[in-house]
Amino acid sequence: MFGLPSSMAGDKDAAKKLEDGLKAALAAHKDGTPQEQAKAVKDYFASLSPEQQAALAATDPSFVGNLDGVPVNVRFAANRISIQKEFDAENAYFKGLAPNDPAYQRTKDRVETLRSFLNPRIKKFIDPKTNRPVEVEVPRQFLVFDAKFGSTADPKASPFADGRVAEVVGDLENAKNVAFRVPGITNRLDNFNSFSDGGFDLTKGKDGIEQPDTAVVSWLGYDTPEIGDSVDPAKAVVGGNQLNAFRQGISVNLQQDAKTSIFAHSYGTLVTSKALQSGLTNIDNVTFMGSPGLGPNIHSVADFHMPNTKFFAMRAPGDPVEYTQGHGDDPADFKDIIRLGTTGAHGHSEYYKPGNESLTNMQRILFGGDHKALTFTHTTLDEEQLGAAEVRELVKFLHERVDPEVVNRMGADLDPIVQGLLNGRSSMKDVALPIHSVLNKYNMLDRVKPQELFGEVSKLAGNLAYKKVYAAAKDKGAPDFVAKIAANSAAAATRGAVGGVTWPVVKLLEFDRLQNNTRQLIGGLWSGGKKMWADGQEITAEVQKDGGRILSDGSQFAGTLFKDGGNIALDAGDTFIHPGHVIDNAGDALKSMDHIKSEFNAKTSDAAHAFLNATNTTIAKGGDMLHTGLSTGNKALHKGKDVLDSALNFAGF
Repeated sequence: MFGLPSSMAGDKDAAKKLEDGLKAALAAHKDGTPQEQAKAVKDYFASLSPEQQAALAATDPSFVGNLDGVPVNVRFAANRISIQKEFDAENAYFKGLAPNDPAYQRTKDRVETLRSFLNPRIKKFIDPKTNRPVEVEVPRQFLVFDAKFGSTADPKASPFADGRVAEVVGDLENAKNVAFRVPGITNRLDNFNSFSDGGFDLTKGKDGIEQPDTAVVSWLGYDTPEIGDSVDPAKAVVGGNQLNAFRQGISVNLQQDAKTSIFAHSYGTLVTSKALQSGLTNIDNVTFMGSPGLGPNIHSVADFHMPNTKFFAMRAPGDPVEYTQGHGDDPADFKDIIRLGTTGAHGHSEYYKPGNESLTNMQRILFGGDHKALTFTHTTLDEEQLGAAEVRELVKFLHERVDPEVVNRMGADLDPIVQGLLNGRSSMKDVALPIHSVLNKYNMLDRVKPQELFGEVSKLAGNLAYKKVYAAAKDKGAPDFVAKIAANSAAAATRGAVGGVTWPVVKLLEFDRLQNNTRQLIGGLWSGGKKMWADGQEITAEVQKDGGRILSDGSQFAGTLFKDGGNIALDAGDTFIHPGHVIDNAGDALKSMDHIKSEFNAKTSDAAHAFLNATNTTIAKGGDMLHTGLSTGNKALHKGKDVLDSALNFAGF
C-alpha cells in the first residue's frame, strides 16, 4: 500500500537486530535536540534496504510509526498496522456493549473512526499526462498514531484514552508548501475526522483539486482539554513543548526550502504560543483563529521576538471564545498583527468551511505565499456582534475577582459534572445541586457578590440598550442629540427593568451566601475546637503517663535505698560486735553504696527523661493548640465578617 516490499516482514529475528541498531543510534544522541535525534534515525534508515525498513515497521509498528526521522512512507505503513490492531481490539469490545451502556455511543464513534482510517479516500488531482481532472482511491496517511496516549476524557462514556493522531494530506517529503494544523479543546481520536476534514479542504484549490506542491499535517499530538480544564493553561504548556519537538523532528523529512505555516484554532492558539515561546522559530507563517488569548505575557507579535515570521489573526463575528479573552489578550486586537477577513464564517467553528473568506485566506498564505490577494478586516466588537464588548467586560469583571488558581481547580471539579450533561447521563435538573456545591466549595458568592454581579449585569445591559437604540435612531435619520436622548432613556429603563427582574434572584443568592457562610463558620469553629480538645487530651494523657513513670522510679529508688541502707547498718552493727569481720563488712557496705549510687543515677535519668518528654509534649501540643486557636480565631473573624456582610446584604443594607 505504501510502496514497501513484504518479503522480510515476518522475519522477527532479522528485525530484532535492526531494531537494536536503531535504538543504539538513538542512544548515541540521547542528549541531542529533537532534530539531531531525528537526523540520526533518518541516517540509520538510509542505510537499510526497503525490505529491512518494512521488517522494522512490521515488527514494532508503534515504535517506528511514531518516531521522527523515519521515512514517512514507513511511518504510514507502521501506523496502518497499529490502526488495524487497535480496530480489531476495540471493535471486539464494542460488540460486547449493550445499546443502553453509557460507553456505547462514544465507543461506536471511535470504532467507526478507526474503520474510516483503514478505508481509502478519494483524491482529485490533475493528471499531468492528460491535463484533466482525475479521481482515484488512495490510502489515508498517518504520521502519528497512539490510541493509548493522553487522559480519558470521560471514563463512563468511554474506557479508552483520548489518543493522539497526525494525518498527512499530500506528498510531505517533496512539498514546497507545508502546513501544520493545531486543534483546540475536546478533540480526540473518536472525533478526529471532524478535525482532519479541515486539512483536506485546506489543500484543495478550485474545483476541489488538491494542490500538487502542498502538504498539510492535521496534528492532534497533545492531550487536549475538555470543557472544565480548558481554563487551565497546563496542557497548553505541555502541548507547546510537544508541538515544538514534533516540528523540529519532522524537519529532517521536509525539503530544505519548504515554506511552513501553522494554522491554530481556539485553545490550539495557546498551545502554539507556548511552542513559539519554547524555541519553535523555523516557521514562516502563523495564523491564530478563534483564540482565547496567547498567555498573560503576550500582548503583541513583538513579544515573540520572531521578526522573520508573518503573523495573522482571524476573528469571525459571533465567536464567543475570542470575545472572552480567557487566556490573555485577543491577538485580533494586536496592533502589529495582520488581521484577515472571515466573510461567510460565523461563530467559533466555521473558519474552515468551504467558500468562506477565512479558508480562502488560509489557502492564499499556504499556496506559495500569495499575500497580495489577502483580504483584511478591522471590525470592532460592536460591529461584529452587539453584546460582544459587554461579554468581554463581564469576563474581565469576573477575572478581577477570582484568582486563576481557583478557576483552574474549580474547572477540574466541574468537568465530571459537565461531562455527564454532555454525554446524556444527566439533565440540567441533575447537575444543578452538584454545580451549586462546587461553587459553594470555592466561596464564589463571596468572591463575586450577587449584588455586585447583578449590578455589573445591569450596567452592561444598559450599555447594550444604549447602543441598540442609538443605532436604530440614526438608521431612521434622527439627529444625533435626539438619538442620544432616546438611547439614554432606553439605557435607564433597561437598568431599572433588569434591577427589578433580578432583585428576587439577588435575594435568593444572598440568602444562600448567608446560609453557606454560617455553615462554614460553625464548621470551622467545631473543627478547630475538636482539634484543640484532642491536643489537650493528648497532653493530659502524656503527663499522666510520664508522671506515673516518675513516681514509679521514685518508689523503686526508695526501695533500693531502704534495702541497701539497711544492709549497711547491719554490716556496721556486725563490725561492732565482731571486729574481725571489719574487712568483709566494709566490702559489703561499699557494694551496697555503689548499688545505691547506680540506682540513683539510673532512676534520676529515667525520671528526667520522663519529665522532659512530658514537657516537650506539653510545649508541642500546647503550641499546636495555640496555633489551632489562633488559626480558628482568624478564620472565624474572616468568616464572621462574611456572615455579617451577607446578612446585611440580605437585609437590604
